[in-house]
Amino acid sequence: MENMLKRIDRSIAALLLLGFMTSLGSAVMNVVLQPYLKHLGLSPQDVGSLQLVMSASTALALVPSAYLADMHGRKRVALASLAFSAPGFPLVVLGDGAGPLYVGFALLGLGNALASVSLNPLLADVTPPEMLDSVASLSQILGLAGGSIGMALSWLPQLAASSLGGLVNAYRLFMLAGGVVSMASFPLLLAVRSRDVKGGKSFKLAFTRNTVLLSAVNAVTALGAGASVWMINYYFMLKFGVEAGELGSRMLAETLLMIPATSLAPVVYSRMGTLHAIVLMQAASIPLLLLTAWAPSFLASATAFTARSVLMNACNPLFWSLSMRLVGEEERSRYTMLSTLAWQLAGGFGSAIGGLLMGVNPDYPLYFTAIIYTAGVLLLYGLFKGKEG
Repeated sequence: MENMLKRIDRSIAALLLLGFMTSLGSAVMNVVLQPYLKHLGLSPQDVGSLQLVMSASTALALVPSAYLADMHGRKRVALASLAFSAPGFPLVVLGDGAGPLYVGFALLGLGNALASVSLNPLLADVTPPEMLDSVASLSQILGLAGGSIGMALSWLPQLAASSLGGLVNAYRLFMLAGGVVSMASFPLLLAVRSRDVKGGKSFKLAFTRNTVLLSAVNAVTALGAGASVWMINYYFMLKFGVEAGELGSRMLAETLLMIPATSLAPVVYSRMGTLHAIVLMQAASIPLLLLTAWAPSFLASATAFTARSVLMNACNPLFWSLSMRLVGEEERSRYTMLSTLAWQLAGGFGSAIGGLLMGVNPDYPLYFTAIIYTAGVLLLYGLFKGKEG
């Protein structure tokens, strides 16, 4: 690790710091977003519909975003994402009524599209191939550290609600602060010296077999995640009556556990291979989804779900590095575009399905996710066994 840290140059350091700050800001906003929407009177179906709108706008913008990234450089496209995210945040936080909320979610989706096809490929571009696994793990650790700071502050809205005119206003101010922190990190991109690997003089939507298959696996996983994982804060509020403080404390515990788990992930893959490590951790997380639904109290349910998340998410940097090895350098933006397109569309529809299921029975989305995740793990192993590169 010490030798790896010595090899981190200015470009890698800037992108790692950007990831830390955006994770901090996103955590501040995300921990209270669903409680905020519930206090505005939105039903599970409404929240699922908003998530679908964001996912759909991201999906629609991915092809032009990937074109811009390939033709004009990933750093420029990442900076351009602010043009949509900057107005989207205040519309979501300050908007009065359904109209501003839908517009705000759509704008955030557009900003997500530009950032998603540029930031991770940009980090891969400036990182030597032999450092990909280590830098990916370090990136996630820093992201988790930033997120933990935001989550540790999640009790502030409840503590300050009486002096800020109520809980809704406190949630709004808290989310605004998170948005400012996230957007203030993007000037760090100016310090990145990118080779800006481009796809050629003409933009191509041709994809290799590995790109298509990896994206299909992502779509299956996202369908399950959208149905319950993306809606889990609303689930805990609906079933156990908790607020952002309790939700943030659970998320903080998850984050603190994920830091050592992510640090140990490279040790696991070094002994059994990247693919086997991913499959093992994802498969072990599935029974914990069922325990989340069966638990009689918030503490027990949150404990099971937190353990699930640690196992599932600790392998994220391994999946990223596996993907970067299986696709060509010149195709990374297009792979990220297609993979994110699959993730957003499937996850958006998953959220809509989860909202409908939650309206019938709060536990149904978790059962649905367990079934879908099982199929996803089998698909991943069947498609890529012996093809890690």
